[in-house]
Amino acid sequence: MEMTGSTTVLSAEAVTAYHRDGYVLAPGRLPAVAMTRLSAAVPAILDEDSARRIMERDGVTVRSVYGPHLADQTVASLSRLTELAGAAMDLIGEPVYVHQSKVNVKAPFVGDQWQWHQDYIYWLQDDGIREPNLVNAAVFLDEVNEFNGPLTFVPGSHDQGVLAAVEKEGLPIGYEDAPQWVSTLTADEKYGVRHDVIERLVRSRGLVSPKGPAGSVLFFHPNILHASSQNISPFGRRTLILVYNGVSNPATNTENPRPEFLAARDTTPIAVGE
Repeated sequence: MEMTGSTTVLSAEAVTAYHRDGYVLAPGRLPAVAMTRLSAAVPAILDEDSARRIMERDGVTVRSVYGPHLADQTVASLSRLTELAGAAMDLIGEPVYVHQSKVNVKAPFVGDQWQWHQDYIYWLQDDGIREPNLVNAAVFLDEVNEFNGPLTFVPGSHDQGVLAAVEKEGLPIGYEDAPQWVSTLTADEKYGVRHDVIERLVRSRGLVSPKGPAGSVLFFHPNILHASSQNISPFGRRTLILVYNGVSNPATNTENPRPEFLAARDTTPIAVGE
């Protein structure tokens, strides 16, 4: 598929909304067959005991599993779908590859928060990605509602660039024996945003929590300011997130790279739809 920069998958209105607001929600976007296959694959992904799996502080509840597109053929195939990779090309404006993937879990009653942060600062500081020319494609594996810890955005905040951040030293409580790179994956964000910055932006731009049925896809910019609260409900909230990056914008940290499942070195363009 040749990418010319014109809209080929998403509507012009959706692309405009994304660049204006920093996100766009496509309810029910994932084809039913793909959703069925993905749902069947997820339990095995979560059960795999490996370095790619991050637990909550309790040590028994899965928080995230990174790199499923590298280890699971269903996710690998799904990452090439026109509805996802093609849409990412529309939003980025060039061919893409998957820089990172993960299944995030908000388990009923115990799923922990994600503090206010931006994603791009991690990819800039830890991976050496020079430009925020990436997009998150978050596939809802369960219904996302107001009770099970939905993502909350400050709309339009992506146009502020990288916001003032506070870098925390060391590993969070409960993860003291983990590898250093784990500090970027827990409830205690390594690169937090100051409260005064958050307050200023929220008071001027408001808050929004996109919600929808399983199979919906939420595309969001790597610089949009976002967080999510604890899951206080009996409803699970699992999300597959595929991070697409433009092929002209690879990771440049070759001296101390993060593991492949956090920062891909293979930048081969995705052959969309294959």
